[in-house]
Amino acid sequence: MKIAFASSSKGGLDDKVSDQFGRCPTFTIVTVENGKTVNVVAVENPGHKAVSGAGIKAVQKLIDEGVDAVVAGNFGPNAEAALYEVGIKVYVMKDLTIKEALDRILSEK
Repeated sequence: MKIAFASSSKGGLDDKVSDQFGRCPTFTIVTVENGKTVNVVAVENPGHKAVSGAGIKAVQKLIDEGVDAVVAGNFGPNAEAALYEVGIKVYVMKDLTIKEALDRILSEK
């Protein structure tokens, strides 16, 4: 399972979950197998500096990265609809580090 976290700065497990999905600077993508983290990578969000369509550009990036779920503090309506349409699960989490948010998701399984 690949989970993308909207990251508030450069990404990584110690970064904070961004309040914004479409305009977050990076996504931290965590690959989980059998309940264990096997890979963590930070990728630039092409929507970060987009004049318009930031959410849709971010969704396309996550599709290209093959993610199964995404976490952010807030999602715009167009981005949220697009994520649901392509089958990417949406989690809304605020005021957490990426590690804390990941632990919450894994404890649900």
